[in-house]
Amino acid sequence: MAKENNPDPTETETALLRASRFGLSATLALLPAYVLRFQIGPVPSTALEVLVAITIVLYVAGQWQEGKRRPIRTPLDIPILLLLLAGAIAVVIPADRLGAAGHYRAYFIEPILLFYVAIDLMHTPRDFRTVLIGFGLGSTAFALLNLGAWAVALAQNDVNIRAAPEAIYTSPNSVALYLEPAVGLALGLVLFGPDGIARKLALAWLAVLTVASILTLSRGLYAAFGFVILFAVITLTSLRVRLAIIGAAVVATFGALQVPYISVRVFGQHGPETTLGSLQQRLSIWTSSLHLIRDHPIFGIGLRAYQKAIVPYVLPGEIPELYPHNVWLAFWVQLGLLGLLSFIYIWVSLVIRGWSAFVGATGLTKAILWGVLAGLTMFAVHGMVDTPYYKNDLAIEFWMLAALDVAAINAIATRPGEGTRVHA
Repeated sequence: MAKENNPDPTETETALLRASRFGLSATLALLPAYVLRFQIGPVPSTALEVLVAITIVLYVAGQWQEGKRRPIRTPLDIPILLLLLAGAIAVVIPADRLGAAGHYRAYFIEPILLFYVAIDLMHTPRDFRTVLIGFGLGSTAFALLNLGAWAVALAQNDVNIRAAPEAIYTSPNSVALYLEPAVGLALGLVLFGPDGIARKLALAWLAVLTVASILTLSRGLYAAFGFVILFAVITLTSLRVRLAIIGAAVVATFGALQVPYISVRVFGQHGPETTLGSLQQRLSIWTSSLHLIRDHPIFGIGLRAYQKAIVPYVLPGEIPELYPHNVWLAFWVQLGLLGLLSFIYIWVSLVIRGWSAFVGATGLTKAILWGVLAGLTMFAVHGMVDTPYYKNDLAIEFWMLAALDVAAINAIATRPGEGTRVHA
């Protein structure tokens, strides 16, 4: 009867819409493809942007073929519009408007369009699995490549703990920021996903991601992992499982600290590279950024303008950075107060609505919602000391977490027998 009242929307969808779902999966699998850059006439682009464009075009064509003209509605429409308005203003403010427009397109327009596409392409467990498989395969391959870079560096006795080995990105911290959402989703599937082969695959996914993440030597990632473990202990209902999680975390932490590179990174360096020294550096950067914000509190200084605008505010011994090493300050200084408040509202709304639905959810939707909440937790924690948004892959990852959150809640609301008693 539930199926009759709530028919599967994928049963009658067009081939173009099915192709767009696979395009979305391929896009998530190839997020690191943004490093492949080229020019289309005077406009710079990346291989990732091409994948995004193909997915969106297929989706729009499929919707048009089905006679659907109106975009899907979400509870986040108004804050998203305000965020886009703040971004549009941030394009006009700086002198380099062309560069600012490029950042606006890559970090806001394209990810948000993909957010709406993804929500409308994820209805059934099969849809969610298609999308997650793409992300799983891509992040696993990426993690294995980075483990390979470690193997090469160890063989050549060329490991620099200040810049851990990495295969594609320009810094190991970028690797850590990319892997964190995948770790959250994998852990959610392990803890709450259906039993069987799917959970075993999720466990293998989690194992590879965890090892690669730890070897980024990112102290921000270590802090984020600590909060996720705390979140797991709070949300799990079984005392036995809680104790198992705590025990595994203690053993894993002790084992990781036996690795010289990790222990030296955490405890044994000297000068500004120590954990305390790194925090002091960030305090200096935050102070400079707050001084800049004090002079531009309402509209900020615009997109792609921070590195030049911060120069007069740089404290002695400080080097101008691309961003202020804090995601919330990054939004304020670039998009102004409207951009900051809109983004905070979006993040808080995702957490509150996701948690409300998670409490009574079951099956795959429960696992996905927990993974999204874990990813958003790591975003906020690591975001206190870094900027896990202003890169092509990271912006899309954030909005894909948002899409999974909204789509899972929608699936629960339309199929209450398969999900939860809580309708968000």
